[in-house]
Amino acid sequence: MTEWQEFRGGVNIVRRRGDIVHRPTSPATPAIHRLLRHLRDQGFHGAPMPRGFDADGNELLTFLAGDVPDALTPDLRTPELLTSAATLLRRLHDASVTFRPRPEDAWLFPVREPAEVMCHGDAAQYNCVVNNGAVVGFIDFDAAHPGPRVWDVAYAVYRFAPLQGPDNPESFGTPREQGRRVAAFCRAYGPGVGAEVIDVLPERLHALIDFMRSQAAQGNEAFQRHIAEGHADLYEADIRYVRTHRSTLRAAFEVG
Repeated sequence: MTEWQEFRGGVNIVRRRGDIVHRPTSPATPAIHRLLRHLRDQGFHGAPMPRGFDADGNELLTFLAGDVPDALTPDLRTPELLTSAATLLRRLHDASVTFRPRPEDAWLFPVREPAEVMCHGDAAQYNCVVNNGAVVGFIDFDAAHPGPRVWDVAYAVYRFAPLQGPDNPESFGTPREQGRRVAAFCRAYGPGVGAEVIDVLPERLHALIDFMRSQAAQGNEAFQRHIAEGHADLYEADIRYVRTHRSTLRAAFEVG
């Protein structure tokens, strides 16, 4: 019999046996399963497919083969990985345009207007499947919700550029270099997102901080632990960093 594999994420413990992944559910699971089926119907194959539930009530999802990096190690800081993440996110967004949320859908994050697309909500390296140096899939759609394209892209460039200060252990590059990576990401993503992403990011991170504190106040142990470990403080520092270097970061979009 195939052995179980266990993966510990920031919030959930996920188990895999063979080609099926077992994950804890949330109130958003029914809506997320509809979204995943819709994406596949639209020809988007860079996301898992739901396969029902196990006897313990966990959701069952197909396994996407490849590496899921915890961090952007030097070998992953390539133009190919950056632009492949952007183009795949664009394809996800475009495939979601015709998805119709329902009034009863219980998204983890609130609907953000204008609700142009379905945001992944956590498009970062730790939720990407990488093959041969390129991003080929996104996993963990728990944070999916309707919102603007730039809202989702802002968090993606926060992680992939990255738009983080030198005190953040995941940061690399100067503000000028980071700005160039943001601009390259947005160019690869295509029309609809540009230099305004720099100004959206602080608001996006503030929303994340508010969500973390709300969840912690409601007794969520994972978010209580994140706050105790200083995650919210780190986001606050990165907000200040982006605002301090706003002009340099935006100037990268003026370079051909």
